Amino acid sequence: MVFSGGPQHMISPSSKRKRGIEDNFNCGRRVKENQDNKKDSDQMDLSLESVDRISQLPDHVVHRILSHLRNVNDAVRTSILSKRWRALWYSFSILIFDERKFAARNGDEDNKEMAFRDYVSNSLFDRLRKKIYMQKFVLHMTSYDLVDDTPFLDFWLNIVIDRNIKELDLHVGISNGIRYTLPSVVFSSETLTGIRLSGCKLETCDAIMLPHLQKICLCKLHLVESVIQNLISSCRSIQDLRIIKCSGLKNLHVSNLNQLTRAEIHHCTQLKKVKISAPSLDTFWYCGKRTTPCKVSLEGCTSLKRLTLGHPQVMRDFCENQISNFPLLEKLDLCMSNDKIKYIIFTNHHLQKFSLKGCKKLRFVQVCAPNLVSFECKGETMPLVDIRPFCLTDAKLSFVPKPKVVGFGDKMWITMKSFIGKFESEGFKLVLYSSKNIIIYEDLNNVKLPPVPDLGFEILKSTTCIDDILYSLLRTLLPVTLTIISSRYSEFPKSVYEMVKNKDKDPICCVYNAPRNKCWRHFLRDVNLEDLNDMKFVDIKANEDKRTSTWYNWLKFEYTTLDCQMTSLRLYWSSS
Repeated sequence: MVFSGGPQHMISPSSKRKRGIEDNFNCGRRVKENQDNKKDSDQMDLSLESVDRISQLPDHVVHRILSHLRNVNDAVRTSILSKRWRALWYSFSILIFDERKFAARNGDEDNKEMAFRDYVSNSLFDRLRKKIYMQKFVLHMTSYDLVDDTPFLDFWLNIVIDRNIKELDLHVGISNGIRYTLPSVVFSSETLTGIRLSGCKLETCDAIMLPHLQKICLCKLHLVESVIQNLISSCRSIQDLRIIKCSGLKNLHVSNLNQLTRAEIHHCTQLKKVKISAPSLDTFWYCGKRTTPCKVSLEGCTSLKRLTLGHPQVMRDFCENQISNFPLLEKLDLCMSNDKIKYIIFTNHHLQKFSLKGCKKLRFVQVCAPNLVSFECKGETMPLVDIRPFCLTDAKLSFVPKPKVVGFGDKMWITMKSFIGKFESEGFKLVLYSSKNIIIYEDLNNVKLPPVPDLGFEILKSTTCIDDILYSLLRTLLPVTLTIISSRYSEFPKSVYEMVKNKDKDPICCVYNAPRNKCWRHFLRDVNLEDLNDMKFVDIKANEDKRTSTWYNWLKFEYTTLDCQMTSLRLYWSSS
Protein backbone atom coordinates (compact mmCIF):
# COMPACT_ATOMS: atom_id res chain seq x y z
CA MET A 1 0.00 0.00 0.00
CA VAL A 2 1.38 3.41 -0.94
CA PHE A 3 0.51 6.66 0.83
CA SER A 4 0.91 9.68 -1.41
CA GLY A 5 3.60 12.07 -0.28
CA GLY A 6 5.26 9.47 2.00
CA PRO A 7 7.10 6.14 2.08
CA GLN A 8 5.53 2.67 1.61
CA HIS A 9 4.20 0.91 4.75
CA MET A 10 3.30 -2.77 5.23
CA ILE A 11 0.12 -3.30 7.32
CA SER A 12 -0.94 -6.71 8.69
CA PRO A 13 -4.57 -8.00 8.36
CA SER A 14 -5.03 -7.89 12.14
CA SER A 15 -3.95 -4.32 12.27
CA LYS A 16 -6.37 -3.58 9.41
CA ARG A 17 -9.27 -5.04 11.40
CA LYS A 18 -8.24 -3.08 14.48
CA ARG A 19 -7.85 0.09 12.41
CA GLY A 20 -11.30 -0.56 10.87
CA ILE A 21 -12.98 -0.91 14.28
CA GLU A 22 -11.30 2.25 15.52
CA ASP A 23 -12.28 4.10 12.34
CA ASN A 24 -15.92 3.04 12.72
CA PHE A 25 -15.92 4.17 16.34
CA ASN A 26 -14.26 7.49 15.49
CA CYS A 27 -16.61 7.97 12.55
CA GLY A 28 -19.65 7.54 14.80
CA ARG A 29 -18.16 9.89 17.35
CA ARG A 30 -17.44 12.49 14.65
CA VAL A 31 -21.03 12.26 13.38
CA LYS A 32 -22.32 12.90 16.90
CA GLU A 33 -19.87 15.78 17.37
CA ASN A 34 -20.91 17.29 14.04
CA GLN A 35 -24.57 17.00 15.03
CA ASP A 36 -23.84 18.67 18.36
CA ASN A 37 -21.83 21.40 16.67
CA LYS A 38 -24.59 21.98 14.12
CA LYS A 39 -27.10 22.20 16.95
CA ASP A 40 -24.90 24.73 18.78
CA SER A 41 -24.39 26.66 15.54
CA ASP A 42 -28.13 26.75 14.86
CA GLN A 43 -28.78 27.95 18.39
CA MET A 44 -26.10 30.62 17.97
CA ASP A 45 -27.63 31.75 14.67
CA LEU A 46 -31.04 31.96 16.33
CA SER A 47 -29.51 33.93 19.19
CA LEU A 48 -27.75 36.29 16.80
CA GLU A 49 -30.86 36.72 14.69
CA SER A 50 -32.84 37.65 17.77
CA VAL A 51 -30.46 40.53 18.62
CA ASP A 52 -29.10 41.49 15.16
CA ARG A 53 -30.80 44.82 14.68
CA ILE A 54 -28.11 46.05 12.30
CA SER A 55 -29.36 43.68 9.61
CA GLN A 56 -32.83 45.14 9.95
CA LEU A 57 -31.77 48.58 8.73
CA PRO A 58 -33.30 49.62 5.37
CA ASP A 59 -31.06 49.37 2.30
CA HIS A 60 -30.86 53.12 1.76
CA VAL A 61 -29.72 53.63 5.38
CA VAL A 62 -26.94 51.04 5.01
CA HIS A 63 -25.82 52.66 1.74
CA ARG A 64 -25.81 56.02 3.49
CA ILE A 65 -23.55 54.64 6.25
CA LEU A 66 -21.18 53.12 3.69
CA SER A 67 -20.95 56.41 1.81
CA HIS A 68 -19.64 58.23 4.91
CA LEU A 69 -16.79 55.81 5.66
CA ARG A 70 -13.23 57.06 5.15
CA ASN A 71 -12.20 54.71 2.37
CA VAL A 72 -13.04 51.54 0.52
CA ASN A 73 -11.15 49.33 3.01
CA ASP A 74 -13.30 50.55 5.90
CA ALA A 75 -16.43 49.93 3.85
CA VAL A 76 -15.27 46.38 3.06
CA ARG A 77 -14.74 45.69 6.78
CA THR A 78 -18.42 46.32 7.45
CA SER A 79 -19.27 43.20 5.46
CA ILE A 80 -18.44 41.08 8.53
CA LEU A 81 -21.35 42.64 10.43
CA SER A 82 -23.91 40.36 8.81
CA LYS A 83 -24.63 38.37 5.66
CA ARG A 84 -27.09 41.03 4.57
CA TRP A 85 -24.49 43.79 4.90
CA ARG A 86 -22.10 41.66 2.85
CA ALA A 87 -24.66 41.45 0.06
CA LEU A 88 -25.36 45.18 0.30
CA TRP A 89 -21.65 45.94 0.04
CA TYR A 90 -21.50 44.11 -3.28
CA SER A 91 -24.48 46.16 -4.46
CA PHE A 92 -22.81 49.38 -3.29
CA SER A 93 -20.15 50.39 -5.74
CA ILE A 94 -17.35 52.92 -5.33
CA LEU A 95 -15.45 52.64 -8.60
CA ILE A 96 -11.83 53.81 -8.48
CA PHE A 97 -9.70 53.64 -11.64
CA ASP A 98 -6.17 55.02 -11.39
CA GLU A 99 -3.98 54.68 -14.48
CA ARG A 100 -0.84 55.37 -12.43
CA LYS A 101 -1.35 52.35 -10.18
CA PHE A 102 -2.63 50.23 -13.04
CA ALA A 103 0.46 50.93 -15.15
CA ALA A 104 2.76 50.08 -12.25
CA ARG A 105 1.50 46.53 -11.95
CA ASN A 106 0.02 45.47 -15.29
CA GLY A 107 1.02 44.66 -18.85
CA ASP A 108 3.74 45.60 -21.30
CA GLU A 109 4.69 49.22 -21.73
CA ASP A 110 3.19 49.43 -25.23
CA ASN A 111 -0.17 47.99 -24.24
CA LYS A 112 -0.73 49.60 -20.84
CA GLU A 113 -2.82 52.52 -22.06
CA MET A 114 -5.20 50.36 -24.07
CA ALA A 115 -5.32 47.72 -21.34
CA PHE A 116 -6.38 50.37 -18.83
CA ARG A 117 -9.16 51.63 -21.08
CA ASP A 118 -10.41 48.08 -21.66
CA TYR A 119 -10.31 47.45 -17.93
CA VAL A 120 -12.48 50.51 -17.18
CA SER A 121 -14.95 49.64 -19.95
CA ASN A 122 -15.27 46.00 -18.89
CA SER A 123 -15.75 46.96 -15.24
CA LEU A 124 -18.55 49.37 -16.12
CA PHE A 125 -20.19 46.81 -18.43
CA ASP A 126 -20.09 44.24 -15.64
CA ARG A 127 -21.93 46.57 -13.27
CA LEU A 128 -24.43 47.48 -15.95
CA ARG A 129 -25.16 43.81 -16.55
CA LYS A 130 -25.60 43.13 -12.83
CA LYS A 131 -27.57 46.36 -12.34
CA ILE A 132 -25.29 47.36 -9.48
CA TYR A 133 -25.90 50.70 -7.81
CA MET A 134 -23.02 53.17 -8.35
CA GLN A 135 -22.25 55.57 -5.52
CA LYS A 136 -18.97 57.12 -6.66
CA PHE A 137 -16.85 57.15 -9.82
CA VAL A 138 -13.16 58.09 -9.52
CA LEU A 139 -10.98 58.22 -12.64
CA HIS A 140 -7.31 59.26 -12.89
CA MET A 141 -6.00 59.28 -16.47
CA THR A 142 -2.37 60.29 -16.78
CA SER A 143 -2.37 60.22 -20.58
CA TYR A 144 -4.97 61.78 -22.85
CA ASP A 145 -5.29 61.80 -26.63
CA LEU A 146 -8.01 64.02 -28.09
CA VAL A 147 -8.91 61.66 -30.93
CA ASP A 148 -8.49 58.25 -29.27
CA ASP A 149 -9.61 58.94 -25.71
CA THR A 150 -12.52 61.38 -26.02
CA PRO A 151 -14.98 58.64 -27.12
CA PHE A 152 -13.95 56.48 -24.15
CA LEU A 153 -14.40 59.28 -21.62
CA ASP A 154 -17.71 60.41 -23.09
CA PHE A 155 -19.00 56.84 -23.05
CA TRP A 156 -17.91 56.19 -19.44
CA LEU A 157 -19.45 59.41 -18.17
CA ASN A 158 -22.72 58.67 -19.97
CA ILE A 159 -22.85 55.28 -18.26
CA VAL A 160 -22.24 56.54 -14.72
CA ILE A 161 -24.58 59.51 -15.07
CA ASP A 162 -27.26 57.19 -16.44
CA ARG A 163 -26.73 54.93 -13.39
CA ASN A 164 -27.54 57.89 -11.11
CA ILE A 165 -24.03 58.36 -9.75
CA LYS A 166 -23.77 60.62 -6.70
CA GLU A 167 -20.09 61.58 -6.71
CA LEU A 168 -17.81 62.20 -9.68
CA ASP A 169 -14.04 62.56 -9.28
CA LEU A 170 -12.36 63.08 -12.66
CA HIS A 171 -8.64 63.76 -13.25
CA VAL A 172 -7.50 63.90 -16.88
CA GLY A 173 -3.94 64.57 -18.01
CA ILE A 174 -3.21 67.49 -20.33
CA SER A 175 -1.53 66.59 -23.64
CA ASN A 176 0.31 69.38 -25.50
CA GLY A 177 -1.99 71.97 -23.96
CA ILE A 178 -5.11 70.11 -25.13
CA ARG A 179 -7.73 69.44 -22.47
CA TYR A 180 -10.67 67.08 -22.35
CA THR A 181 -13.97 68.97 -22.71
CA LEU A 182 -16.55 67.83 -20.19
CA PRO A 183 -19.74 66.65 -21.96
CA SER A 184 -23.03 68.42 -21.26
CA VAL A 185 -24.53 65.21 -19.81
CA VAL A 186 -22.55 65.85 -16.60
CA PHE A 187 -24.49 69.08 -16.08
CA SER A 188 -27.86 67.32 -16.24
CA SER A 189 -27.97 64.95 -13.29
CA GLU A 190 -30.71 64.71 -10.70
CA THR A 191 -28.50 62.69 -8.34
CA LEU A 192 -25.01 64.25 -8.39
CA THR A 193 -24.06 65.67 -4.99
CA GLY A 194 -20.32 66.13 -5.52
CA ILE A 195 -18.03 66.97 -8.46
CA ARG A 196 -14.23 67.11 -8.43
CA LEU A 197 -12.60 67.99 -11.74
CA SER A 198 -8.91 68.28 -12.62
CA GLY A 199 -7.33 69.03 -15.99
CA CYS A 200 -10.63 69.28 -17.86
CA LYS A 201 -12.22 72.08 -19.85
CA LEU A 202 -15.62 73.57 -19.08
CA GLU A 203 -17.64 75.02 -21.92
CA THR A 204 -20.82 77.07 -21.92
CA CYS A 205 -23.88 75.02 -21.04
CA ASP A 206 -27.28 76.68 -21.25
CA ALA A 207 -29.27 73.99 -19.46
CA ILE A 208 -27.57 73.22 -16.13
CA MET A 209 -29.70 70.90 -14.00
CA LEU A 210 -27.84 69.90 -10.84
CA PRO A 211 -30.46 70.41 -8.14
CA HIS A 212 -28.67 68.35 -5.47
CA LEU A 213 -25.07 69.38 -6.12
CA GLN A 214 -23.45 70.27 -2.77
CA LYS A 215 -19.70 70.10 -3.39
CA ILE A 216 -17.61 71.48 -6.27
CA CYS A 217 -13.83 71.24 -6.48
CA LEU A 218 -12.14 72.61 -9.61
CA CYS A 219 -8.41 71.96 -9.88
CA LYS A 220 -5.97 72.90 -12.66
CA LEU A 221 -8.73 74.00 -15.01
CA HIS A 222 -8.74 76.89 -17.46
CA LEU A 223 -11.88 78.78 -16.47
CA VAL A 224 -13.91 81.27 -18.44
CA GLU A 225 -15.54 83.75 -16.08
CA SER A 226 -19.01 83.55 -17.64
CA VAL A 227 -18.97 79.73 -17.52
CA ILE A 228 -18.00 79.44 -13.86
CA GLN A 229 -20.41 82.19 -12.83
CA ASN A 230 -23.22 80.42 -14.70
CA LEU A 231 -22.38 77.11 -13.03
CA ILE A 232 -22.30 78.62 -9.53
CA SER A 233 -25.49 80.64 -9.95
CA SER A 234 -27.36 77.61 -11.36
CA CYS A 235 -26.53 75.33 -8.41
CA ARG A 236 -28.24 76.87 -5.40
CA SER A 237 -27.56 73.86 -3.12
CA ILE A 238 -23.77 74.29 -3.10
CA GLN A 239 -22.30 73.97 0.40
CA ASP A 240 -18.61 73.51 -0.41
CA LEU A 241 -16.78 75.42 -3.19
CA ARG A 242 -13.06 74.96 -3.89
CA ILE A 243 -11.03 76.44 -6.75
CA ILE A 244 -7.38 75.33 -6.86
CA LYS A 245 -4.60 76.34 -9.27
CA CYS A 246 -7.01 77.39 -12.00
CA SER A 247 -6.09 79.82 -14.78
CA GLY A 248 -8.15 82.26 -16.83
CA LEU A 249 -10.35 83.46 -13.97
CA LYS A 250 -9.89 87.14 -13.07
CA ASN A 251 -13.04 87.92 -11.08
CA LEU A 252 -15.11 85.65 -8.86
CA HIS A 253 -18.45 86.81 -7.51
CA VAL A 254 -20.46 84.43 -5.32
CA SER A 255 -23.89 85.40 -4.04
CA ASN A 256 -27.34 83.88 -3.57
CA LEU A 257 -25.81 80.67 -2.22
CA ASN A 258 -27.58 80.60 1.11
CA GLN A 259 -26.32 77.08 1.93
CA LEU A 260 -22.63 77.77 1.21
CA THR A 261 -20.63 76.91 4.35
CA ARG A 262 -17.09 76.47 3.00
CA ALA A 263 -15.10 78.25 0.29
CA GLU A 264 -11.43 77.78 -0.62
CA ILE A 265 -9.32 79.51 -3.28
CA HIS A 266 -5.70 78.40 -3.74
CA HIS A 267 -3.06 79.82 -6.09
CA CYS A 268 -5.24 81.08 -8.94
CA THR A 269 -2.54 83.34 -10.37
CA GLN A 270 -4.73 85.51 -12.61
CA LEU A 271 -7.41 86.20 -10.02
CA LYS A 272 -7.73 89.92 -9.23
CA LYS A 273 -10.95 90.18 -7.26
CA VAL A 274 -13.03 87.87 -5.06
CA LYS A 275 -16.37 88.89 -3.62
CA ILE A 276 -18.41 86.44 -1.58
CA SER A 277 -21.69 87.24 0.10
CA ALA A 278 -22.99 84.11 1.82
CA PRO A 279 -24.84 84.35 5.15
CA SER A 280 -24.04 80.73 6.12
CA LEU A 281 -20.32 80.77 5.23
CA ASP A 282 -18.50 79.05 8.10
CA THR A 283 -14.98 78.50 6.70
CA PHE A 284 -12.93 80.54 4.21
CA TRP A 285 -9.40 79.81 3.02
CA TYR A 286 -7.44 81.97 0.58
CA CYS A 287 -3.79 81.68 -0.41
CA GLY A 288 -1.68 82.85 -3.31
CA LYS A 289 1.68 84.33 -4.32
CA ARG A 290 2.51 87.81 -3.10
CA THR A 291 3.42 88.78 -6.69
CA THR A 292 -0.23 88.35 -7.74
CA PRO A 293 -2.25 91.07 -5.95
CA CYS A 294 -5.90 90.33 -5.23
CA LYS A 295 -8.77 92.08 -3.45
CA VAL A 296 -10.96 89.80 -1.31
CA SER A 297 -14.25 90.85 0.25
CA LEU A 298 -16.46 88.74 2.53
CA GLU A 299 -19.12 91.36 3.11
CA GLY A 300 -22.25 89.85 4.61
CA CYS A 301 -20.52 86.63 5.74
CA THR A 302 -21.49 87.21 9.36
CA SER A 303 -21.48 83.48 10.25
CA LEU A 304 -17.75 83.05 9.53
CA LYS A 305 -16.00 80.98 12.23
CA ARG A 306 -12.74 79.81 10.63
CA LEU A 307 -10.51 82.01 8.47
CA THR A 308 -7.18 81.05 6.86
CA LEU A 309 -5.17 83.57 4.84
CA GLY A 310 -1.91 83.02 2.97
CA HIS A 311 -1.48 86.18 0.90
CA PRO A 312 0.26 89.35 2.20
CA GLN A 313 -2.04 91.95 0.66
CA VAL A 314 -5.20 90.08 1.62
CA MET A 315 -3.83 89.43 5.11
CA ARG A 316 -2.97 93.08 5.67
CA ASP A 317 -6.39 94.24 4.45
CA PHE A 318 -8.27 91.79 6.67
CA CYS A 319 -6.24 92.66 9.78
CA GLU A 320 -6.76 96.39 9.25
CA ASN A 321 -10.33 96.49 7.94
CA GLN A 322 -12.31 93.24 8.02
CA ILE A 323 -11.57 90.93 10.97
CA SER A 324 -13.75 92.94 13.34
CA ASN A 325 -16.68 92.41 10.93
CA PHE A 326 -16.94 88.72 11.82
CA PRO A 327 -18.66 88.56 15.23
CA LEU A 328 -18.56 84.73 15.39
CA LEU A 329 -14.93 84.21 14.29
CA GLU A 330 -13.33 81.47 16.42
CA LYS A 331 -10.15 80.46 14.57
CA LEU A 332 -7.70 82.61 12.57
CA ASP A 333 -4.69 81.16 10.70
CA LEU A 334 -2.22 83.55 9.05
CA CYS A 335 0.42 81.96 6.80
CA MET A 336 3.20 84.53 6.38
CA SER A 337 5.16 82.65 3.69
CA ASN A 338 7.98 84.90 2.39
CA ASP A 339 6.16 88.09 3.19
CA LYS A 340 7.87 91.11 4.72
CA ILE A 341 5.01 92.11 7.04
CA LYS A 342 6.63 93.49 10.21
CA TYR A 343 3.60 93.99 12.45
CA ILE A 344 0.04 92.68 12.90
CA ILE A 345 -2.59 94.51 14.94
CA PHE A 346 -6.28 93.62 15.11
CA THR A 347 -9.29 93.27 17.39
CA ASN A 348 -11.92 90.53 17.55
CA HIS A 349 -13.93 89.88 20.69
CA HIS A 350 -14.98 86.32 19.82
CA LEU A 351 -11.67 84.87 18.58
CA GLN A 352 -10.55 81.74 20.46
CA LYS A 353 -7.62 80.32 18.44
CA PHE A 354 -4.90 82.27 16.60
CA SER A 355 -2.07 80.81 14.52
CA LEU A 356 0.95 82.48 12.86
CA LYS A 357 3.07 80.37 10.50
CA GLY A 358 6.15 81.18 8.42
CA CYS A 359 7.31 84.16 10.52
CA LYS A 360 10.52 85.66 9.05
CA LYS A 361 10.37 89.44 9.24
CA LEU A 362 7.52 89.79 11.73
CA ARG A 363 8.53 91.95 14.69
CA PHE A 364 5.37 92.75 16.65
CA VAL A 365 1.90 91.24 17.15
CA GLN A 366 -0.86 92.93 19.13
CA VAL A 367 -4.21 91.23 19.51
CA CYS A 368 -7.19 92.47 21.48
CA ALA A 369 -9.24 89.30 21.97
CA PRO A 370 -10.72 88.65 25.44
CA ASN A 371 -11.75 85.07 24.50
CA LEU A 372 -8.41 84.01 22.98
CA VAL A 373 -7.25 80.80 24.71
CA SER A 374 -4.96 79.14 22.15
CA PHE A 375 -1.95 80.59 20.29
CA GLU A 376 0.51 79.04 17.82
CA CYS A 377 3.59 80.59 16.21
CA LYS A 378 6.09 78.98 13.81
CA GLY A 379 8.92 80.28 11.66
CA GLU A 380 12.48 81.57 11.74
CA THR A 381 12.00 84.22 14.41
CA MET A 382 9.87 84.97 17.46
CA PRO A 383 7.99 88.30 17.35
CA LEU A 384 7.02 90.29 20.42
CA VAL A 385 3.49 89.15 21.24
CA ASP A 386 1.03 91.37 23.10
CA ILE A 387 -2.30 89.64 23.78
CA ARG A 388 -4.89 91.69 25.65
CA PRO A 389 -6.13 90.43 28.01
CA PHE A 390 -3.73 87.50 28.43
CA CYS A 391 -6.01 84.49 29.03
CA LEU A 392 -4.21 81.73 27.11
CA THR A 393 -4.66 78.14 28.29
CA ASP A 394 -2.27 76.64 25.74
CA ALA A 395 0.43 77.79 23.33
CA LYS A 396 2.65 76.11 20.75
CA LEU A 397 5.84 77.73 19.43
CA SER A 398 8.41 76.27 17.07
CA PHE A 399 11.39 78.03 15.46
CA VAL A 400 14.19 77.01 13.13
CA PRO A 401 16.31 80.14 12.49
CA LYS A 402 18.76 80.54 9.65
CA PRO A 403 22.06 78.73 10.31
CA LYS A 404 24.07 80.69 12.85
CA VAL A 405 25.64 80.37 16.28
CA VAL A 406 22.88 80.57 18.88
CA GLY A 407 23.66 81.22 22.52
CA PHE A 408 21.93 82.21 25.73
CA GLY A 409 21.96 85.89 24.81
CA ASP A 410 20.24 85.41 21.49
CA LYS A 411 17.37 87.86 21.10
CA MET A 412 14.86 85.21 20.02
CA TRP A 413 15.38 83.09 23.13
CA ILE A 414 15.01 86.20 25.29
CA THR A 415 11.70 86.92 23.55
CA MET A 416 10.56 83.33 24.03
CA LYS A 417 11.42 83.39 27.73
CA SER A 418 9.52 86.66 28.11
CA PHE A 419 6.46 85.04 26.52
CA ILE A 420 6.67 81.98 28.82
CA GLY A 421 6.88 84.35 31.80
CA LYS A 422 3.36 85.62 31.08
CA PHE A 423 1.88 82.31 32.23
CA GLU A 424 1.30 81.48 35.90
CA SER A 425 4.21 79.28 36.97
CA GLU A 426 2.17 76.82 39.05
CA GLY A 427 -0.76 76.41 36.69
CA PHE A 428 0.95 75.16 33.53
CA LYS A 429 3.20 72.42 32.13
CA LEU A 430 5.84 72.97 29.46
CA VAL A 431 7.02 70.47 26.83
CA LEU A 432 10.28 71.56 25.19
CA TYR A 433 11.87 69.69 22.28
CA SER A 434 14.71 69.86 19.78
CA SER A 435 15.72 67.19 17.29
CA LYS A 436 15.94 63.89 19.24
CA ASN A 437 15.50 65.30 22.75
CA ILE A 438 12.47 66.23 24.87
CA ILE A 439 12.11 67.94 28.25
CA ILE A 440 8.84 68.02 30.19
CA TYR A 441 8.47 70.60 32.95
CA GLU A 442 5.81 69.83 35.54
CA ASP A 443 5.50 73.58 36.16
CA LEU A 444 7.17 76.78 34.95
CA ASN A 445 9.35 77.41 38.01
CA ASN A 446 12.72 76.17 36.75
CA VAL A 447 12.48 76.71 33.00
CA LYS A 448 15.75 77.31 31.17
CA LEU A 449 16.28 77.32 27.42
CA PRO A 450 19.03 75.13 25.91
CA PRO A 451 21.62 76.55 23.47
CA VAL A 452 20.35 74.79 20.34
CA PRO A 453 19.59 76.22 16.87
CA ASP A 454 16.09 74.77 16.61
CA LEU A 455 13.61 74.72 19.44
CA GLY A 456 9.93 74.10 19.91
CA PHE A 457 7.70 74.08 22.94
CA GLU A 458 4.11 73.67 23.99
CA ILE A 459 2.51 75.16 27.09
CA LEU A 460 -0.63 73.64 28.51
CA LYS A 461 -2.67 73.82 31.67
CA SER A 462 -1.58 71.57 34.52
CA THR A 463 -4.97 69.86 34.53
CA THR A 464 -4.61 68.92 30.86
CA CYS A 465 -3.52 65.37 30.07
CA ILE A 466 -0.08 65.40 28.50
CA ASP A 467 -0.50 62.08 26.67
CA ASP A 468 -1.70 63.51 23.34
CA ILE A 469 1.21 65.94 23.00
CA LEU A 470 3.75 63.32 24.05
CA TYR A 471 2.27 60.73 21.66
CA SER A 472 2.61 63.20 18.79
CA LEU A 473 6.24 64.04 19.61
CA LEU A 474 7.20 60.39 20.07
CA ARG A 475 5.70 59.60 16.68
CA THR A 476 7.39 62.45 14.78
CA LEU A 477 10.77 62.69 16.56
CA LEU A 478 11.52 59.14 17.76
CA PRO A 479 13.60 60.82 20.49
CA VAL A 480 16.57 59.19 22.19
CA THR A 481 16.16 61.09 25.47
CA LEU A 482 13.20 62.25 27.52
CA THR A 483 13.81 64.31 30.67
CA ILE A 484 11.21 65.28 33.29
CA ILE A 485 11.85 68.27 35.57
CA SER A 486 9.53 68.23 38.58
CA SER A 487 9.31 69.00 42.29
CA ARG A 488 11.30 66.77 44.67
CA TYR A 489 8.60 64.26 45.65
CA SER A 490 6.31 64.46 42.65
CA GLU A 491 4.73 61.34 41.17
CA PHE A 492 4.55 63.00 37.75
CA PRO A 493 7.81 61.43 36.39
CA LYS A 494 6.53 57.98 37.31
CA SER A 495 3.28 58.49 35.39
CA VAL A 496 5.20 59.67 32.29
CA TYR A 497 7.57 56.69 32.50
CA GLU A 498 4.69 54.21 32.83
CA MET A 499 2.84 55.78 29.91
CA VAL A 500 5.87 55.36 27.65
CA LYS A 501 6.95 51.98 29.03
CA ASN A 502 3.64 50.14 29.10
CA LYS A 503 3.00 48.28 25.89
CA ASP A 504 0.28 45.80 25.08
CA LYS A 505 1.26 42.59 23.34
CA ASP A 506 -1.17 43.45 20.55
CA PRO A 507 -1.62 47.25 20.47
CA ILE A 508 -5.00 48.31 19.15
CA CYS A 509 -3.61 51.71 18.15
CA CYS A 510 -2.91 50.65 14.57
CA VAL A 511 -5.81 48.32 13.78
CA TYR A 512 -6.90 50.48 10.85
CA ASN A 513 -3.43 51.61 9.75
CA ALA A 514 -1.48 50.22 6.83
CA PRO A 515 1.41 47.87 7.72
CA ARG A 516 3.93 50.61 6.87
CA ASN A 517 2.12 53.26 8.89
CA LYS A 518 2.48 51.96 12.42
CA CYS A 519 2.64 54.20 15.47
CA TRP A 520 5.72 54.77 17.62
CA ARG A 521 4.92 51.90 20.03
CA HIS A 522 5.74 49.36 17.32
CA PHE A 523 9.28 50.76 16.97
CA LEU A 524 10.17 51.37 20.62
CA ARG A 525 12.45 48.51 21.69
CA ASP A 526 13.09 49.63 25.24
CA VAL A 527 12.99 52.58 27.64
CA ASN A 528 15.24 52.79 30.70
CA LEU A 529 15.70 55.10 33.64
CA GLU A 530 19.35 56.15 33.43
CA ASP A 531 21.70 58.48 35.25
CA LEU A 532 22.92 61.45 33.21
CA ASN A 533 26.55 60.54 33.81
CA ASP A 534 26.05 56.96 32.58
CA MET A 535 24.22 57.68 29.33
CA LYS A 536 25.83 56.48 26.10
CA PHE A 537 24.69 57.38 22.60
CA VAL A 538 26.57 54.90 20.44
CA ASP A 539 23.35 53.74 18.76
CA ILE A 540 22.63 57.08 17.06
CA LYS A 541 24.24 58.97 14.19
CA ALA A 542 27.38 61.01 14.81
CA ASN A 543 25.73 64.40 14.25
CA GLU A 544 22.83 63.48 16.55
CA ASP A 545 25.28 62.13 19.12
CA LYS A 546 27.02 65.52 19.25
CA ARG A 547 23.73 67.40 19.62
CA THR A 548 22.45 65.03 22.29
CA SER A 549 25.73 65.16 24.22
CA THR A 550 25.61 68.97 24.15
CA TRP A 551 22.01 68.84 25.35
CA TYR A 552 22.87 66.61 28.32
CA ASN A 553 25.98 68.54 29.27
CA TRP A 554 23.76 71.61 29.46
CA LEU A 555 21.21 69.73 31.60
CA LYS A 556 23.90 68.62 34.05
CA PHE A 557 25.30 72.12 34.27
CA GLU A 558 21.94 73.83 34.82
CA TYR A 559 19.87 71.45 36.92
CA THR A 560 22.06 69.30 39.16
CA THR A 561 22.33 72.09 41.75
CA LEU A 562 18.69 73.24 41.66
CA ASP A 563 16.05 72.21 44.18
CA CYS A 564 14.13 69.98 41.80
CA GLN A 565 13.84 66.37 40.67
CA MET A 566 15.34 65.48 37.29
CA THR A 567 14.34 62.12 35.77
CA SER A 568 16.04 60.96 32.58
CA LEU A 569 14.68 58.28 30.25
CA ARG A 570 16.78 56.69 27.52
CA LEU A 571 14.75 55.41 24.56
CA TYR A 572 15.91 52.72 22.14
CA TRP A 573 14.27 52.34 18.73
CA SER A 574 14.27 49.63 16.10
CA SER A 575 14.74 50.56 12.46
CA SER A 576 11.71 48.62 11.21
